[in-house]
Order: sequence, then C-alpha cells, then structure tokens
Amino acid sequence: MIEILVFVLIGVLLGIFTGLVPGVHVNTVIILIIAVLPVMLAYFSVYEVIALVISMGVTHTFVDYIPSILMGAPDDTSVLSILPGHRMLMEGRGLEAIRLTVIGGLGAIILGSIFLTFGVFVLPLLYHYTRQILPFLLLGVLLHMVYTERSVKRRAFSIVVILYSGILGVIILEGNILSLKYALFPTLTGLFGISTILMSLRTRPEIPPQDLGSSKGSAKIHKNGIVAGTFAGILAGLLPSIGSAQSALIVQTIFNKGDKDGDNEKEFLVALGGVNTSDAVYALFALYLIGNPRSGASIAVQHILGGFTFNDFIFMVSIVLITVFFAVFATLLIARIFVRKVQDINYQEFSKSIIVFLVALILLITGLKGFLIAVVATSIGIIAHLTGIKKSHMMAVLIVPTIMYFW
Repeated sequence: MIEILVFVLIGVLLGIFTGLVPGVHVNTVIILIIAVLPVMLAYFSVYEVIALVISMGVTHTFVDYIPSILMGAPDDTSVLSILPGHRMLMEGRGLEAIRLTVIGGLGAIILGSIFLTFGVFVLPLLYHYTRQILPFLLLGVLLHMVYTERSVKRRAFSIVVILYSGILGVIILEGNILSLKYALFPTLTGLFGISTILMSLRTRPEIPPQDLGSSKGSAKIHKNGIVAGTFAGILAGLLPSIGSAQSALIVQTIFNKGDKDGDNEKEFLVALGGVNTSDAVYALFALYLIGNPRSGASIAVQHILGGFTFNDFIFMVSIVLITVFFAVFATLLIARIFVRKVQDINYQEFSKSIIVFLVALILLITGLKGFLIAVVATSIGIIAHLTGIKKSHMMAVLIVPTIMYFW
C-alpha cells in the first residue's frame, strides 16, 4: 500500500506539471510512459504504474484551470473558463474563480462515485440510445445559442462566427494538417486566449488587488453546478468524440438565463470544474461500464492490464478517491501563490509577455502551420469580441466536427 501511495504522489506531481505548463498535455506524458512500459514493469507492479497514470490524469483536471484563468492559456478541457474566469480576475476574484472549479471537481468525484452504485447497471443501457440523439442535441444547442442573442444583427454575426469556427474545426480535425495530439492547442489558444488578451489590452486595464478570502456563494449555486457538471461529464466520459468542452457548452445553455449578482457565472464555473473531472474519471470507468477506453489514461490502463476485472475497477475507484485529496490541496495552494504574484504585475507588460510566450510555444510545438492556424483562430476570436456576441459561439470549432462524426 505504501508503494501505491508513493506512485500516487508522483502522479500528482506530474499532473501539476502538465496542468501548469500550456501545451503540455497529460496524454503526452502517457505516451512516454507507454513507450518505456517494459522497463517500468521490470521494476514496478502493474498497479503501481496504473496508480501513477490515474493520479496524474485526475490532478491535471484540477490544476489546468490555473493557467486558463490567470494567463488565458487553455486546453480543450478548460477553454470556457477563460470567459467568466478572466472577468472575475479583473474584478479581484481570480482565486475565487479557481476555487469554484475545484468545488465542482471535488463535488463531481463524490457525486459520481455515489452514482456508480446503480450507474453500473443504468449507464450501459443508456449508452447506445444517447449516441442516436446526440447530434440533434448538439445542433439544438447551437440554434439555441443563436436565438439567445438579443438582436437580429447579433444573431447574424453569431451565425457567421459559428460557421467560421465550425469550418476551421473540420479543417484542422479532418484535414490532417497537424497531428490531432497538437491541433487543438493553437486553435483554442487563438480563439479564446490570444484574442481575449489582445482585446483587453485596448482598454489598458490593471489587475486589481485580489481577494484571498474564502469563496462567496450559496450552497444552492454549488449544488446546481455540481449536479449539472457531473452528469454532463459522465456523458463526455462515455461517448466517443464528445469532450468536456462540448458537454460544458450544453451546461452553459442551462445557465443561460438572467444573472443575479453573478450567480450564473459562479454556477457555471462550478459546473465546468465538475464536467472536466467527471469526464476524466468516467472515461476511465468506461473500461468496465461499456468495455471501451475513452481517454489517453484509460487507453494506457487497458494497455497495461490487458484484461479488466471488477477488482481492477474497484482499485481504480480507490485511486481516484485517494488522489482527489492531494489534487484539491495542491491546486488551492498553487492558485493562492500565483494569485498573490499576479496582482503585483503590470497587466500591460504581463499580457504582452503572455502573447509572446504563447506564440513561441505554438511555433515550437506545431511549427508554421500551427502559427497560421492560431492567426486564423485569433481573427475569428476578434470578430466575436468586436461584434459583442457570446464567445461560446466559437465552441462550434468542436461541436460541428462532432455533429458530422455522429452523422
């Protein structure tokens, strides 16, 4: 048991690394682990290696909101957090935004574990039925988002942005321009990260002093966000081609109503944290529930184990529950340190440095092709900002290819 705990802690450290460094995905490390697996299994047991993989994946889902909210550097699981997270940061509530995602992730693991007691029997039955209605559900989400714009002019612009984003998504995901492992990094960074930072520079803002006190929010906000995030994440974790970002967009339409004192914003961040973590966890559990791996971590577990028994399933659940304690503590500690530093930084210079850093990272990881994709994506993001429409319309970059996949 001590050996397993040591590997959990190593996995937590790796998850912190992948979560904090933009462009370094947890799947990249998993590929390296699989590459050296014969050597590792010569010295360590299969369950020690599995504990490492699972704990790394779970920790990543908590930590990756820190660079997303504080730096505008998202990946496909945390991209939507930039929108309310950046606003809260500029209101002195950056730490609260990160705490809300942590509450969502922790709540999703607890609720998702409870749901497993009968979900083991229910989810396999719903799996095939949900696949049939999913493209219609996603199409309905896009139409609803257009409808919620307040004027005919904004609805027209939202359709344009959805079309541009959807075409870009099809090109990068179906056109083999870049490896699928890296294709979304320049795309999402341009759409949501660089464009947001560039537009915020126009107003010459300064990061205000940050409130380091406890989060303000009612139990109802937390409860609603956790429930919505958990079950949207379960959907993402079980179905092919559906990620937490697509499920989060469905959740966002649920909260798209009149906001009161920012309650919807807080509720959405809780839900988003829940979606991300629930997706990662149920993608692992899908090995037992439906017999298919649904993530890089679950593919690695299947590769390591070969066969998969009920005892293996219980072991995975136990590792998830052990990991969440360390992941929550580490995320809150690191977030507090980062928030203290960011409030002392000149926003103008910091933003310019972030843009240079992101562009350099895009060139390093994806080359000139990735840079050109980022330029196109940034242009679409700027259109959305200048026209005043909801930035979530740009999630069509993932939604449209998903609809095409199922049809």
